[in-house]
Amino acid sequence: MCGIAGLHLLDPALRERLGSMVTGMLRGVAERGPDSAGVAIHDTGGLRVRKEVGDPLAFADRIDLAGQAGSRALAHTRMATESAVTAAHCHPFVAGTAPAADASLARPGALPLGGTQLCLVHNGSFANHATIRRRLAAAGVMTETDNDSEVAACYLATRLGAGDDLATALRRLTATFDGFFTLAVTTADSFAVVRDPIGAKPAIIAETDQWVAVVSEYRALLGLPGLADARVYEPEPEEVYLWAS
Repeated sequence: MCGIAGLHLLDPALRERLGSMVTGMLRGVAERGPDSAGVAIHDTGGLRVRKEVGDPLAFADRIDLAGQAGSRALAHTRMATESAVTAAHCHPFVAGTAPAADASLARPGALPLGGTQLCLVHNGSFANHATIRRRLAAAGVMTETDNDSEVAACYLATRLGAGDDLATALRRLTATFDGFFTLAVTTADSFAVVRDPIGAKPAIIAETDQWVAVVSEYRALLGLPGLADARVYEPEPEEVYLWAS
């Protein structure tokens, strides 16, 4: 069991409030993943990713998540079932064109601005990730950990590199990966959600004219502005939901 929270802003006036909005969402899914937490924020300078082992709420305080601005974000709280509890195994996972080498990469859980990345958070597990990892390795795509979710991120990045758009790549993933999952994915200009063929893992989407959010728990939505007027619904199994800026 893990917790996911994703937020895509449609109203640029909310950019300065992104961090505070995501902090409330992270608080709402914290009990689903006590082992570690991570967050990825897209802004005009690129992508910022931080992830650490330990209490999710303490993590949010340490990185001053509430004070950060941006256009879209993914947050995750992890209950480890598939691999070790380390910063490297935490979500979000990033794949794609990496930024230029930077000494700050040596700092666990930190990624400098720049580059073009796909970012993914996952609640669930993939039964055939080892087989797909071997296929990716044979094609020259190497993962950094043994986490099953990282395989999904690398697979999607590979499909985008082959010319798929994000919606097509996610449809291919649902046909290729076996297991139970809710995935939330961001790129520099897109936000997407997809579930497994039977919708085994929880997901709730809320939409207003100002923002789109996905969470594992309804309570994670409660602090968002305008929630009373939002369209709130459970995404259908295997259907790709995508918003672009």
